[in-house]
Amino acid sequence: MDKETTEGVKVGLELHQRLSTKHKLFCKCSTKGNEDKSREIKRKLHAVPSELGQIDPAALFESKKAPLHTYDFYKGTCCLVETDDEPPHEINEEAIEIGIIINKMMNAENIDEIHFMRKTVIDGSNTSGFQRTAIVGLNGKIMVILSNGKEKEVGIQTIAIEEESCGIIGEQKGSMERFRLDRLGIPLVEIATTPVIKSGKEAREVAETIGLMLRSTGKMMRGIGTIRQDINISVPGGARVEVKGVQDLDLIEKVVDNEISRQKKLIELIQKINEIKKKNPNIDGELKIEDVTDIFKNTKSKFIKKAVEKGNSVLAAKLKSMKGFFGTELYPEFRYGSELSGYAKTQGMGGIIHCDEDMNKYGFTEEIAELAKKLKLEDDDGWIMVVGEKPKCESALALVYKRAYETKVPEETRRADLEGKTHYMRPLPGAARMYPETDVQPLKITKEIVKKAESAPSFKEIEEKIKKILNPEMAQKMIRSDKLNLFLELIEEGIEPTLAAVTCEDTLKTLRRDNFDVGKIGEESIKETLLLYKEGRIVKSAIPELLKLISKDPKAGAAALAKQMKLTKITGKELKELLAKENIKDLQSLMIRYRLNVDPQEAKEVMKG
Repeated sequence: MDKETTEGVKVGLELHQRLSTKHKLFCKCSTKGNEDKSREIKRKLHAVPSELGQIDPAALFESKKAPLHTYDFYKGTCCLVETDDEPPHEINEEAIEIGIIINKMMNAENIDEIHFMRKTVIDGSNTSGFQRTAIVGLNGKIMVILSNGKEKEVGIQTIAIEEESCGIIGEQKGSMERFRLDRLGIPLVEIATTPVIKSGKEAREVAETIGLMLRSTGKMMRGIGTIRQDINISVPGGARVEVKGVQDLDLIEKVVDNEISRQKKLIELIQKINEIKKKNPNIDGELKIEDVTDIFKNTKSKFIKKAVEKGNSVLAAKLKSMKGFFGTELYPEFRYGSELSGYAKTQGMGGIIHCDEDMNKYGFTEEIAELAKKLKLEDDDGWIMVVGEKPKCESALALVYKRAYETKVPEETRRADLEGKTHYMRPLPGAARMYPETDVQPLKITKEIVKKAESAPSFKEIEEKIKKILNPEMAQKMIRSDKLNLFLELIEEGIEPTLAAVTCEDTLKTLRRDNFDVGKIGEESIKETLLLYKEGRIVKSAIPELLKLISKDPKAGAAALAKQMKLTKITGKELKELLAKENIKDLQSLMIRYRLNVDPQEAKEVMKG
């Protein structure tokens, strides 16, 4: 994006990363998930007034949807704390210590005494209806090196330790949603930046830098879903919008740039909507919902016909003077009709059908002409239609109609999908969302905790160390690798740095490209393999072959597999006997037959002697 495009744009990140601790934040349950499901529980959550008598708008919105939530309970990773049937236990101090380490890395001020708050969340992601969160650091700052080579100072508003939410299993169906309880309560850190980011590219670079800093602590969980970003975005004349749950670093740039485009296009549309409302000042109160089920009883549209046969309804509404609006592109492959469809989906609809679509894709014939008569459409009038249970259809149409005539970009929470598009979730939460947690005692941060945290190396120290022991290209790879901490452990064990880096990065990538399941090769197995080489029990060329075997049988152990598959090193007296027995005179012949067992340098020396 150019300077004109980003002028006045404000972007802030909230980065969430699960911590690798021995147990959860408020109980002794393991943070390692399992599939040993023992039972399920059900909850229906409701919005209630805060201590000031106010109901949070986001909670109220979720409460009106009020689906029944089902939670799967797993042995060893869940207890009565997760089901909200007993109060939280003592705070996991290990999680707080990790927070203090992060404070040091990000130049943030430590909080003297940790006080947990309750953050109202009734979308089903927490059985209690709230999430426990505590600020451990304030007013930090980091330096980010941008792709243009310039440095950018990014403020860190807060560093917080909080509970992870439940893991969602079932998609929203309007009546029930299914979650798993083993993820609930795992400690995570939330890093909130100041809104100084100007574009999607910058947002990605800041997120990557923070992610690298967190990984360098060696205290973070790894794997899909363990890190995610929420992004706050606003443009001049627009509104603050929070985009939730961007898990893929590569999607951040697209999500931010799409949202900037969406708001700017909405501002243009709002100018036209203002003109419509000037001519029709009472238009907000003119919604008239028509039941048009009879028109579509014999339709050739399969999904509508099937829905009607099941007893569902087809409802439609006229939107005066809005023909052509719904096809307006807000960003590539996302139109105003898609924007409104997101509102209908929150009420249990599959989406909307609107007048600016190609009716041939639905298989409609004379139905649209009959619909126009029923709604008494004039030439510039638009229409929307939904299919489903009648009460839900009515709620959906009311919500879409209200949104269609909005004369400002609404402040809201949106979710990101895997294509970088965003979809409406609910209104932004307000101040009534937070209130004190009375079941958790405050935790005083002692000098001992601070001293322990300050003994941890900074990210800059780690970065400088890696640059000294690897060539520039491999150093950059390793600094950005999700195997960074494994690499640091390996060199502490005396593994040659370049071999450790090549194995963690290049060798695993090659195996993945060759369709080996590298996800099954645990870090302990990689370490065991390289230690076998260091101890002289295997040769270097056997390392990839042994990792291939581990990917197929991860429980067997590297040493056992090396012995079983005859990958152990032939050396010393055994090597001399092999050369004599098989009458091998040249190195090439030897390596063709025994490259996975013989070190070529040693063989060369033996042959000389």
